[in-house]
Amino acid sequence: MTMSDYATTTYIDNYIGSHIEDFLKFKGKKSINTEKTYRSALNRIFKDILFKSDYKYITVSDIENGLNSDVLFEYFDDLFYLEKEEGKRKYSNQTINNRQSAIKSLIEHLRGRKVIKYDLNDLTVIKSLPDTSEEIEMIPFDLAMEYADYFGKEDQGLEKSLIINLAAETGMRASELLSVEWSNFIEVEDGVILKSYGFNKGKGNQEWIDKISKELYNELLQLKTIGNDKKLFTLTYKQLVGMMERGNKLLNKTGIDYSFHSFKKLAVTMCYLNNGNCIDSAKKKARHSNVNTTMRYLRLTNLNVTGIISAKMSTDEDIYKTVSHELLLEALSEMRPEMLLLLNNKIKNKKNNM
Repeated sequence: MTMSDYATTTYIDNYIGSHIEDFLKFKGKKSINTEKTYRSALNRIFKDILFKSDYKYITVSDIENGLNSDVLFEYFDDLFYLEKEEGKRKYSNQTINNRQSAIKSLIEHLRGRKVIKYDLNDLTVIKSLPDTSEEIEMIPFDLAMEYADYFGKEDQGLEKSLIINLAAETGMRASELLSVEWSNFIEVEDGVILKSYGFNKGKGNQEWIDKISKELYNELLQLKTIGNDKKLFTLTYKQLVGMMERGNKLLNKTGIDYSFHSFKKLAVTMCYLNNGNCIDSAKKKARHSNVNTTMRYLRLTNLNVTGIISAKMSTDEDIYKTVSHELLLEALSEMRPEMLLLLNNKIKNKKNNM
């Protein structure tokens, strides 16, 4: 072998794209969503820092020198302060944390497989940012229905309206809804089961199951009439983001920027209230592995209970029993729609048990 042949062989062998692919496939075994997130995050980092758009051509030197802790710290610090318009940050804490987690996990993997030399202690300077997902607010029920009605008049309106209804009903995430198929539904005597299977799972590769009414299922069946014979929805995540942005500008007078995830918070909160403030029911509805996450969901939604002790002390608890029927109906008409829904469900259950 000549010196030039040796140099070429060494250079080619220095590529570690196959090891990166192995790492991503390993992540995919646990969660398809995690693999997609890590793949996107790593490609973005390699392009931003190393100016390489294909990880197949990443080398040992790229990781050991080009992505040392000083470079990574400065990169993530810049991401935090990067603005897009009107002083708003371009990247959320969650996006930055996803990228940090992806590159740190990859480096730890490559170091453990002895592909690279890297002092993992140096990575301790790369710290996760606070979780700001708590800032996502619950969208009020009446406003959610207003969004569904408004977007129902747009192009692909049937899909847009029904995906909002199904989100508010089941608390499923956008990614779950966009991948749900008719085969996920099982009709039973008193409703329709909606159940995951195979690769169609939720966050963290978790199974999910819910139950909807036959009336709602019959509404969903309208999607088959427009050619959606396998998947319910042909919408994209980008369309859902754009939809919420338009809704916040055109319909929303609260001053709060709701996201599609706000429908999940609505579903979880209504489940909690509709089941006698049962935290376990809400936890199952949200498909949370930790009850503290569910508690955080409920604690951050605006349920108008501030000052409840003072209100109780200054108001006759039996006043609703003494007022006229007309005044009671007038007061009820001014209550929030989700509160009336709870009342109607109580009345229906009482009538069914008579």
